[in-house]
Amino acid sequence: MDHRAELVEVIRRIRNRWRMRLAARGAVVVFVGTVLALLLSASSLETFRFSVPAIITFRILALAIFAALVVYAIMPLRRQVSDTQVALYLEEHNPSLEAAILSAVETAPSSATDDRYSPRLVERLVEQAIAQSHAIDNWMAIDRPRMRRHALTLASFAAAAALFITFGPAYIRSGLEALLIFQSAEAASPYKIQVLPGDASVPRGGDQTIRATLEGFASKDVTLMMKAAGGEFQSLPLIATADPAQFEGMMFRLDKDTEYYVRSNGVDSSHFTLKVVDLPTVQKLDLEYRYPAYTNLPPRIEENGSDIVALRGTEMLLRIVPTMKTSVPSSANSCRVAWPRIQAMTGPRSRKAIPWKSNRKL
Repeated sequence: MDHRAELVEVIRRIRNRWRMRLAARGAVVVFVGTVLALLLSASSLETFRFSVPAIITFRILALAIFAALVVYAIMPLRRQVSDTQVALYLEEHNPSLEAAILSAVETAPSSATDDRYSPRLVERLVEQAIAQSHAIDNWMAIDRPRMRRHALTLASFAAAAALFITFGPAYIRSGLEALLIFQSAEAASPYKIQVLPGDASVPRGGDQTIRATLEGFASKDVTLMMKAAGGEFQSLPLIATADPAQFEGMMFRLDKDTEYYVRSNGVDSSHFTLKVVDLPTVQKLDLEYRYPAYTNLPPRIEENGSDIVALRGTEMLLRIVPTMKTSVPSSANSCRVAWPRIQAMTGPRSRKAIPWKSNRKL
């Protein structure tokens, strides 16, 4: 390889080394910036109680920040750098070269007919530049400290971030999982409220029990939000049960389709609809008690009865008047009735008796 070709190789390697340093710096910027954006987004999700709109918004924001950082890191690598600029860069960081490489580059003939400088002078400058470039560790020493510094920064920040994620608040890990794992926003939230009965059909004029179960968090303030068709949302506090995570409430006299959901501590459940339909309900329930013989008690009729309380061995006749005509199987009269809830009704809008015998000890 002649001296001119060797000088060109020196310039090319210095340029590649410079680009490698820029790439390392860009990698640090992308990694640190993206991790910080994810950690801040995860922390912000806790503020918004991991709502679906917040999860979607911060996913888009984190992706946009990552894309912007990648563009920022790539842009310097697209710059076209001339041989003269490389020589200036090298000699700026190594004053001992005394402009040898710059002089060799600038005096090199640009074409075969370029005779502005003496060929012997040019050859001597190139030889001197090659000799001095070898003296600085084959052109690699100027970027080595910076490369080492970038690697140390990247490793240190990665270790600090890993420790913070591992031993930091649990919501940080939940937030990162919501942002990074491919799943629906609803499934990504660690805070949920399960509601029963969900979407359901209810008889017109009837009542409906609502049960809510808190998952992933605890709260004493749980509210049922309900809105009849054409109306506005109204709030109804739910009552705690024996289970601290479960709450109950009742909707009374439903006569219109009703939309509802449960809210607690900034977390909303899914929205559900109770569709009001014309179904038969018990308009009137008469109870006839036929006590066992050993009591010597006469039969007793209780009109508009509800709960059944009787001695063991008591026979009951339930006379039910439904609110509308019903289609009842022929075996309805022989069905068993569990204590104390009636499992079958009979009608049609006429009194009909269901025999029942109490086996419960009082």
